[in-house]
Amino acid sequence: MRADNPDKPVIRPASGVQLFFVNRCVSTCLAGANGMDDSSQGALDQEWTPLQEAYIQKLMATYQANLLFFHERFPDVFENIMGAELPAPFEVDADGGLTIYSAGYKGDPKDYVDLSRILMDVFNNPKIRPRITVNHGYINNLHDVAPHQDYSFFHSYIEVEYRTKLVQKFLDLTSEEGRRLPLADFGDKKLPIAIVFGSGFGWHLDRLVDDYDLRHLLIVDTDIARLNLSLYFVDYISLAQRFSRKGFYFSVAYDESPEKLSDHLRVHFYNLWPPYCIQGAGMFFNDYDSEKVRELWDKLKTDLWTFYRGWGFLDDEILGLKHALDNCLARYPAYTRAPERPIPEDAMAFIIGAGPSLDHLLPLLREYRDRAVVFSCGTAISALARAGIRPDFHVEIERTALTNRFLAATLNESWKGEVPILGLSILPPEVFELTQHPLMFFKEMDVGAMVGNFFGEAPVFRSGPTCTNGGLALALRLGFRNIYLMGVDLGFRSEAHHHSKASVYFEGQSTVSPDLKKIVDITHKRHREANAREVEGNFGGKVFSTDTFTHSRDSMVISLRENPGAKVYNLNDGALIRGAEPLHAEDFTSAATPATRMEAIEAMLGAFTTSYDQDPLHSLAMMQEQLVAVREDVARILAPEVHEKMDIVERMFDLHHYFFADKHRSTQIFPLMRGSMLHMGRFLYDCMALCATDELAVEYATEAFGVIQNFLAAASDGLQDLADAARARQASDQGEQQ
Repeated sequence: MRADNPDKPVIRPASGVQLFFVNRCVSTCLAGANGMDDSSQGALDQEWTPLQEAYIQKLMATYQANLLFFHERFPDVFENIMGAELPAPFEVDADGGLTIYSAGYKGDPKDYVDLSRILMDVFNNPKIRPRITVNHGYINNLHDVAPHQDYSFFHSYIEVEYRTKLVQKFLDLTSEEGRRLPLADFGDKKLPIAIVFGSGFGWHLDRLVDDYDLRHLLIVDTDIARLNLSLYFVDYISLAQRFSRKGFYFSVAYDESPEKLSDHLRVHFYNLWPPYCIQGAGMFFNDYDSEKVRELWDKLKTDLWTFYRGWGFLDDEILGLKHALDNCLARYPAYTRAPERPIPEDAMAFIIGAGPSLDHLLPLLREYRDRAVVFSCGTAISALARAGIRPDFHVEIERTALTNRFLAATLNESWKGEVPILGLSILPPEVFELTQHPLMFFKEMDVGAMVGNFFGEAPVFRSGPTCTNGGLALALRLGFRNIYLMGVDLGFRSEAHHHSKASVYFEGQSTVSPDLKKIVDITHKRHREANAREVEGNFGGKVFSTDTFTHSRDSMVISLRENPGAKVYNLNDGALIRGAEPLHAEDFTSAATPATRMEAIEAMLGAFTTSYDQDPLHSLAMMQEQLVAVREDVARILAPEVHEKMDIVERMFDLHHYFFADKHRSTQIFPLMRGSMLHMGRFLYDCMALCATDELAVEYATEAFGVIQNFLAAASDGLQDLADAARARQASDQGEQQ
């Protein structure tokens, strides 16, 4: 190898992928990775010694092999490396002496290994090892295991019983001193997940793979130069092969943006692991000094709560299933097809939420009321009723009795029966009885939707977590191309003004029922505590947000990406919603007319028919048959003996992937159980990891696996009770009609 002709590519893999790895890098190796000056130019005219050349060829061969490996396994990372102009980060002297350059530092291999040893000593000590720790305070307050037990509106409380049993067994087993750990631990040098921040020289990577029992090793880098350096010194092919002896996932991730990388990692983990397995994950910081690594870790810490959101649970699903049976048997019209006539191009939809911005947007809403199709969402109806602005449609998504109590108390007497209610099929039947124009739509991935839409022939909607998500999803699916969000703040400037002052949250209407008052009180409390989380504001700056609002915003972003043809405007001084254009009220203009509004309403009503499943009870019977098969499969998955905590981790991994397998996405029973298995899995995983020894963990898990199987049996009994009760109500109704 020579240092001449520096622009000529020297590697052309047989795969046909040209890797523009040039002799210029070799020149840099000889002259010094920290750049050449005029005095070193003469070195380029000298031939390398045989040892020097052989060593450089060895490093180049490792680099080339790693590039090919990354091209196959991590193509996005590969493209980033190839898109960067990076010199070789080392120089080799005539005697084979190696000097490595990284981020302004230089040293020989021993210097880099010595630093890694110090960091590895920290990681090897479980007491000081950086780790992800998720609060498990429910161990000291058993009530927190199932807080929905406080509410009187659920039909059954099956999950309360079995969640409590899972944790109580742990408490009983570890009641004696020394049998319970303060933090999750999986055994000596054993970890389900290890996250490495920074690659570099890579000595630490070999140690982690060879010395630890891991199931997922994730190498994360925000510095392309440091990642590029590792390709010369780490044999990634060998590393991955050695890891695969016991490990499941070997991953490398790169992005120069900590925010984008954080988002990528959250999706990555959620797709590969039960989200609760983030508990106790070990973190190796090979780069403490990088500002980007600190930003990445801060972002991950802030977003950890997203791993535990939106799971759902059996008691909630059974309540919705009960309501859906009654509503589908009543044959209320449901959204079953796209409107036969298209919505006029210039028609506009107003999606109204109860956010604080609604107060100053009411004049605009009142001015354009006769030209826009107005969708009132959830508690916004209380503010509209007080303002005397009647919506064209009212959207509801919540399955509890509070929905009925709230609407019955807040709807103007003159509106009752007249305002069409657009509700999920899982709403309490009493809600639809409040209107002469009941209209249903089906929620995606919801067992209550499936009793009326078993084979998925009708469209389904991303309708939560807030009613405004449902309103936006409906407007988009119906075909509106001009949509305006009002009172859809999803954030707030002041905790004293987190909702519209005219809404139920501030106008004393919460005295309607103790349950409603409790919800309002909890809402105020959550917003008072929310100022720890700031998000980007729609009109600049930062606003405060809550878990639910952030979830709602993220869900809206997905809906907007799926409908690029729609123009959606955000008029609120709340959270920025990517994909919705910020618009100040004073800049609002529209060509819509009262005629286009009426034409749009007539067109959209054509989407609602009774052409959905004729026999919901038959659909329920098929789900019951599926649950029998699920119970058999779960018994098989949990049957193999476990001997240590890592065996239990593998059982939980297998159980999770069974419930979330792609082949089960279209199987109707799984939405009933998925959320519950996440909750049950979370408690089991936490508790076994807090057992002081493998022996205690095995004893606990053996009993806990039995609790899970008994829980599934109780769920089966719960479905049978629903079927029997629905048949009895149906027979009673038919008798009254006769």
